[in-house]
This record gives sequence, C-alpha cells and structure tokens, in this order.
Amino acid sequence: MIDERFERMKRKRNCRVHFDADSFQISDCTVAPVHDTPDVIHENQEFDFYIESTYDVYLLRIIHSHDCVVSIYHAKADGIIYIVSSIPISKDTIKETIQKVLSALEKYGFPKLKNPKSSITFNI
Repeated sequence: MIDERFERMKRKRNCRVHFDADSFQISDCTVAPVHDTPDVIHENQEFDFYIESTYDVYLLRIIHSHDCVVSIYHAKADGIIYIVSSIPISKDTIKETIQKVLSALEKYGFPKLKNPKSSITFNI
C-alpha cells in the first residue's frame, strides 16, 4: 500500500512538467494537452492529454472515430495508466469530449482509477 502511494506520488512529480499555461480544469482534474489541436481533424487522428486527479496521473489518447469505445490499459511497474478513447472530436468540443470520457470512467473508479489487472474495454 505504501509502495503504491509512493509510486503515484513519483508519477505525479515526474509528469508535473507537462502541466503549464495550456492546461485546463475539468471537474476536479487538470488536463494538459500534449499536441496543439488543428482546425480540421481527420478520421483516426490522435490527440494525447495528461490527466491529473488528486489521486494519480493518467494519459488519455483520443482517436477521432465514430466507434465510441474506451479502453483502459494495464500499466507496467512504474508506468502510467493509458486510457484510449475512439470518439468523435472537434476543436470546439474537446473539453466536452474529455468530460464525457472521464464521466464514463467513473464506474471503474475514476478519479481514483487503480491499475487494472488486464485491459478493460467498453462502449460509451
């Protein structure tokens, strides 16, 4: 338990560099975009975001697609939990799309999402 808490604190400290002036708040989480969002988004184009809750840091990858699927991937030791979402996205609706994904994750324990034993995939 103490080791897990120490690893979370270490991840949050190591990821702190990604959170800057471009970061924004959604609910109780800070979201840091990794890429600039273009005006035109093409099918299967990917965008990464670091999500920091009071509990841990996660990497959210949104793939512009109409599949509406979310996958949570098991993190290796000292690794970050990857959340991959295939969902329609536009420059004007990024915050709403991220909020939709985060809300869907609540039934799996988000914002205190623990590392799953294996990957989890569900529709939203």
